[in-house]
Amino acid sequence: MKTITGKIIDRTWKRINETNEDDAQKLMDEMAKNQPFIVAYLLAVEETMMRAEDRGQLMLIGLIVWKVFMAENPQLRPVSREDLESAEEKNIKFLEELEAGSEMEHMSALQDLMATYNQIDILNAVIEALMAGNEEEPELAGEHIGLALLHLKTVVDCFDQ
Repeated sequence: MKTITGKIIDRTWKRINETNEDDAQKLMDEMAKNQPFIVAYLLAVEETMMRAEDRGQLMLIGLIVWKVFMAENPQLRPVSREDLESAEEKNIKFLEELEAGSEMEHMSALQDLMATYNQIDILNAVIEALMAGNEEEPELAGEHIGLALLHLKTVVDCFDQ
């Protein structure tokens, strides 16, 4: 899929964040109908890794990511369980390789990712959303942020086919 621009991302992000509760539920129902494995995946991730008070953020960001991709491609194909498993496996392998390397290799690999990732604007928007309220002191962000990013990147990778 072609790279999605910041303009589409910003417009979609703003529109969904301004949605009332009834319309948000309709969007969630639409996403569950069109992307059942993505919804199940994000719900399972929230259930297993997030405190009750933090739940919902991952699903909201996932909903916005889905709508961004739908804005670019209304015929977006449903993601399968196999798609999710494969993308997650690749992301975990990337992290394992980062951990095994030196700090210099770590920085180089991250720079390569940022320079070559097809949907870097979406990934940056996801990071900003996850870090909201912790920009000044990122070390105070919740422990779940890194794993949340891994799972949301997995979703982005699946949509970017």
